[in-house]
Amino acid sequence: MKFKEKLQKSLKDKINPQLLDKLPSSYAVIGDIAIFHRIDEQLLEHKRIIGEILIEIDPRVKTVIEQIETRTEFRRPQIRHIAGEKKTTTVHKEFNTMFKIDLDAITFSPGNKGERGHLIKITEENEIICDMFTCVGNLSLPIIVNNPSVTIYGIEINKEAYDFLTENIALNKVEKRYHSILGDNRVVTPKNVATRVIMGFFDIDKKQFENAVEAIKQEGWIHYHYTASRGSRFQIEESVLETSKLMNCKIEEINTRRIKKFSPRLEHMCADIKIRK
Repeated sequence: MKFKEKLQKSLKDKINPQLLDKLPSSYAVIGDIAIFHRIDEQLLEHKRIIGEILIEIDPRVKTVIEQIETRTEFRRPQIRHIAGEKKTTTVHKEFNTMFKIDLDAITFSPGNKGERGHLIKITEENEIICDMFTCVGNLSLPIIVNNPSVTIYGIEINKEAYDFLTENIALNKVEKRYHSILGDNRVVTPKNVATRVIMGFFDIDKKQFENAVEAIKQEGWIHYHYTASRGSRFQIEESVLETSKLMNCKIEEINTRRIKKFSPRLEHMCADIKIRK
């Protein structure tokens, strides 16, 4: 039985029948915390019992929260406690990697699990990777855990996220190969070091992309994340080609991939861009 059907069965005699179809159909789990994204406001007085039912049916879950939104490059979410233990810090395990994270301070998307697996798969031996928006190691930490020949430079502007990043580097015992850098990637991105650059943030500006190009040693890949309207083709080629000409480098290949649904109208996409200097 699907989660929504279980909720409907449990609540059919407790709430207005007209609200049964508005019950949430899915949730995410990070560590032992379950996350709903924007429960219908008509269910406001019933959110607690919805959370309590979830804790009863899912043995992984000790806390239930609702995430409202994420704001700015600091990626600080707005959350509400619904049921269970009143806590927001947890340890999440994925791809043999431990992530300690405070969900009241930092966004960690379970929907990016496929991208984490993809990056592990495509990274070759002895690569040097620059993660320009590393957060707590969201995309790059599983790569280094699963490939003992890789070196990573991870940049984070948010001190709170950076502190969790350094803790996660130690937690996963990769201190000798994962070099964390606190600061603005427009200023502190290393040059001529990387075979691969990860840009896991939307609204990337021109200076940040230029720094990504400069981070590539001789040739390599830039993974450029963005959002686009569903069903449309995001025209990244024009701006990328313009930048490459100004920087005297060659774009050898551009491939676009869908990562996940971002909102009812937008999709999370990634452009894989091969650079040669």
